[in-house]
Amino acid sequence: MKVGVYDAKRTRDDFAALSSLGYNTVRVFLDHCNQGPDCIGDGDNAGLNPAYLDNIADMMSAARETGIYILFTSNDLPDQGGYAEEANLGSGGTFAGYRNSYYLRPHAITATRRYWRDLLTGLVERGAAFDAVLGWQLLNEQWMFRDQPPLSLTSGLVETTTGSYDMGDPNQKTQMVSDGIVYYIAQMREEILLRDPTALVTMGFFVPEIAAPDWYVETASLLERSNLDFFDFHGYPGGASVQDHAEHFGMIGYNAKPILMGEYGAFRHIYSDIDSAARALTAWVADSCQFGFDGWLYWTYYPAGASVEDRTWGLVDEDNYLLNLFAPANQPDPCVAAGIPNDNLAYGKPVTASRSLPNEPPANAVDDNAGTQWGAGEDPVQWIQIDLQGLFRITEMRLLVAQYPAGTTIHRVQIRASSGDSYQTVYEFQGFTNDNDWLIFKPDTPLLASQIRIQTTSSPSWVAWKEIQVYGEPSQ
Repeated sequence: MKVGVYDAKRTRDDFAALSSLGYNTVRVFLDHCNQGPDCIGDGDNAGLNPAYLDNIADMMSAARETGIYILFTSNDLPDQGGYAEEANLGSGGTFAGYRNSYYLRPHAITATRRYWRDLLTGLVERGAAFDAVLGWQLLNEQWMFRDQPPLSLTSGLVETTTGSYDMGDPNQKTQMVSDGIVYYIAQMREEILLRDPTALVTMGFFVPEIAAPDWYVETASLLERSNLDFFDFHGYPGGASVQDHAEHFGMIGYNAKPILMGEYGAFRHIYSDIDSAARALTAWVADSCQFGFDGWLYWTYYPAGASVEDRTWGLVDEDNYLLNLFAPANQPDPCVAAGIPNDNLAYGKPVTASRSLPNEPPANAVDDNAGTQWGAGEDPVQWIQIDLQGLFRITEMRLLVAQYPAGTTIHRVQIRASSGDSYQTVYEFQGFTNDNDWLIFKPDTPLLASQIRIQTTSSPSWVAWKEIQVYGEPSQ
């Protein structure tokens, strides 16, 4: 939405393309551009940038024209406009600034209400298409810092917008945050409904125990107590399961209000090719249905730049592959995983190892998920063996390193045609390796094998592999 960057035609073209494929909603950040002459905050630090509001209003018109709904989300109070300064007034001591103040102190409530009032009033003045808005998301992801006051305090009374709480009592500390967020939500929802009386209001959350242990998020009480119209819980494949996420959110068995998975995607550092990403994504969404998720919003439409470490596969990557694959017009029931061929002969095959840690079994090395690993839990010599369940002409093997610290390693690639044969070493990787390196072996001529063993004879690390992939064709 940045002034000078927002492209009205491109927006309409993208929305029309989405609509033609059966998609119905896009999630758009209101204030990701939060500082600078062309961002949402006005340059005089007193309110919002009129030209930026023009762009928001135009996007709403584009959505109405193409039959798309927008879920507008706020990432944070913008650095410009005077809102953040007001929200931080009086911070210090028992209240660190920023988020530990934003949700619990009167100045912050007043400042945030003013932000939403200025935003909605500006859009009303522009005759914006409010009927194209699915909802207003108070925060993309709500969280606070565990290691900053008041959450870091172990004694003393703290006064917030909702009362006085004893920081020496963990239960009162938990209650303080829950009460504060419930009040914050009620205040912002009230402000929004004054300008958009039929609006739906939501808030986004993630699981800090999975993504950021130093941050504090608690959602179970909000499911029961807050007056949000629906909830937005975020989760990505490649690590903890959907069930783990659902249990942390406290949503198991909950059905009082809709719950969206408003952010999910496939990280490129976990899924090196788009096919493996697609398999993980379709399984993730299908699995989430049984835990009460009612809708899904993919992150992101366009891919981030190569310099972004946690970038995901974009919907439009590789000639719109994911965009077309997951389109409601092509996959009308997301709760049924799409069938995506897998050329990796090792995927899901029986696997054994010299030894394993309890939570890092050998199967993790052939699960098409670079977020898991087989771990021996010991130094070399260790091995892992895959039964391909058939005789194949092997043309390529790919090994994804799991290693800390980095250093010189030796790994032997061994094969045999049947279980009665002895293993033969056909290649040896020697050299300096780092975590997440791919080791690739392509024999000059195809190798006949039914079983493959990777034996590590030297490494500064406990022996482990994130992924072992094998490619070839059945032997005739």
